Amino acid sequence: MTDAPGLRFGPRWPLPGRARLVGGESTGSFVARLAHGNGLGLAEFLGRVGQGQASADPERVERYPQSTEMYVNEPGLRHLVVLSGLPVELLRRALPSLAEEYVLPGGREALWQWPWEAENGYPVRRCALCGYARQIGEPVWLMSPQPWQVCLRHLRWTDDSRSQEPSFVDLRVLPECSRAHQERLRLMRRFKAAGTRVFADASRIVRCWWTGMPDEPLWAERAWRAGLGARTSRAVPLVTYPETVAVAWSMLRFEQTGRFGTADRTRWLADMEHLMAGAGLDYAVGRDELLRWLDDRGSGAPSPGPLRGR
Repeated sequence: MTDAPGLRFGPRWPLPGRARLVGGESTGSFVARLAHGNGLGLAEFLGRVGQGQASADPERVERYPQSTEMYVNEPGLRHLVVLSGLPVELLRRALPSLAEEYVLPGGREALWQWPWEAENGYPVRRCALCGYARQIGEPVWLMSPQPWQVCLRHLRWTDDSRSQEPSFVDLRVLPECSRAHQERLRLMRRFKAAGTRVFADASRIVRCWWTGMPDEPLWAERAWRAGLGARTSRAVPLVTYPETVAVAWSMLRFEQTGRFGTADRTRWLADMEHLMAGAGLDYAVGRDELLRWLDDRGSGAPSPGPLRGR
């Protein structure tokens, strides 16, 4: 075996233990698994990748993958190619943070960084049962566009919480949230970018409702079933999921009409009041946010297109 092209210094041979690639995994999670599979601590392994600033506490370094993401420059990427024994194309296909737009700038020396906040998403724990099915016993952290994920196969909710307990929520105790997730997936498939935008708008508005009434019995009871504190920010996206999806669909219906006059706005606000009342929520708490959204939509933003079958 010859040296990797362009490498004068750094690793020359792959490590004997390999790590299975997982689509969407964070680079930090992958290198931690690769290190541990070869009997190395993460801090020790990083010295083989290149230069970077890490904590002096090895135990803290071991927690990096669940806190933020690892980024490398081109020489650092080449070192990862050698150490993993995998082609760069496969690594980039599986690990989104190795895409060209996230590679650290220049330099002839191999460099890595663990910034305080990930640049391209949130490190969210992957469903452990999915890992066991592929004989991966160690926690895997995915780069997610939102700070949570749902595994519909095993009905588990995982998030980017830096605490350990609970590491997941069993959605069998929250069937309404499982149904809401399926509805959201349908919304995203049908409306693509418009669905993403409207769901984000709905999440912001419903979060305002939660902020104003975190002890609302509907949401507090869901938090109790999930084993989460009712007043914790970790609980918000899960316990408000059904209402968020319902608000998002209502927004899409309103946008589809293309009518944003005073009478149309009044009718939609009445519909929203009815929707919130049906969930036992105080409509007045979120009314100002709804009005702000209406003002934005009435400024000429494009409609997502016709709704059918919903």
